[in-house]
Amino acid sequence: MSLPNQNPLGITQFGSFGLSAAQKIALGIAQGSLGTTGNVYYCDPVNGLDTNDGTSPSTAVQTLAAGYALLTSGHNDVLVLIGNGASSGTARISSLFTWAKDAAHLVGICAPSALSQRARIAPPTTATAFANFFKVTGNGCLFSNISWFHGFTAGVAAEICMTITGTRNAFINCDFEGMGDTTGATDAGSRSILIQGGENYFGHCNIGLDTVQRTNANASVEIKGGSPRNIFENCTFPFYSSDGLQYAFLANAAASMDRFTLFKGCNFIAGVGTIIAAMFKLVAGAGGLVCLDNGCGMFNVTAVGDATTKAQMWVSGGTATNGVKGVVAT
Repeated sequence: MSLPNQNPLGITQFGSFGLSAAQKIALGIAQGSLGTTGNVYYCDPVNGLDTNDGTSPSTAVQTLAAGYALLTSGHNDVLVLIGNGASSGTARISSLFTWAKDAAHLVGICAPSALSQRARIAPPTTATAFANFFKVTGNGCLFSNISWFHGFTAGVAAEICMTITGTRNAFINCDFEGMGDTTGATDAGSRSILIQGGENYFGHCNIGLDTVQRTNANASVEIKGGSPRNIFENCTFPFYSSDGLQYAFLANAAASMDRFTLFKGCNFIAGVGTIIAAMFKLVAGAGGLVCLDNGCGMFNVTAVGDATTKAQMWVSGGTATNGVKGVVAT
């Protein structure tokens, strides 16, 4: 197990501990605070160097790729992405980044703002556009306090910010800013999140942007491939629409879901631009149920969805309304 190579926390200065013991204590503190039994590594896009070992903030690597390479699949290793409070601290990627290791975690160190966290992943400002930005194929991974921004000076069609084919991953206080340029935001094939895996959890996340105007029937989230039991809790879905045709959630093929997709305490906000016509779009036989608890809110939105969509949705805590099936809490 790697150990920090500096005097940690100043605990050797009074002679109570030797350097080796102090390093072990500091490593234990770092692992305990992040809830892991694996190693903790650091990525600092401003001050790091990829020739460093990444085992402490002062020996952080610089690039996300170098930090990811340090992680061992299945070991609950953690990569800490260090923000500097500004966009200049962004980790830059110039092509699709695939997170394929199981039980390998990414945690951002920055203010835990609900939107646009400064522990951030984005393309270089001069990057040639690429349609698929970040893909999670690993299982059982935690992503916390991270922002992904997918946008270019000149974008491409069918931009997808985050694709998830893995299972049982958790995204806590994360921000998925897809369709960050005009080309992506006006293409019907663009998504902030594409889900093709089951039992993933999104807690207190922001999904989408309201700074670039969207046109045509693109979606903040699309689900495919019979993905079961995905949960969104206390998430925000912002919109800036020019025509009202966008969706928060799309199941565009038969058997896209399995069992259920749950939205709990989520808010769908078209705070600027055209009123959104429908938040959800489910084709006939989309598979499973879309379940809304009565803590969900829709603002500047005309309807939950069309008749086919509403026939596959349930809302808890009240009687049926607007064609959506209702169950009274007892």
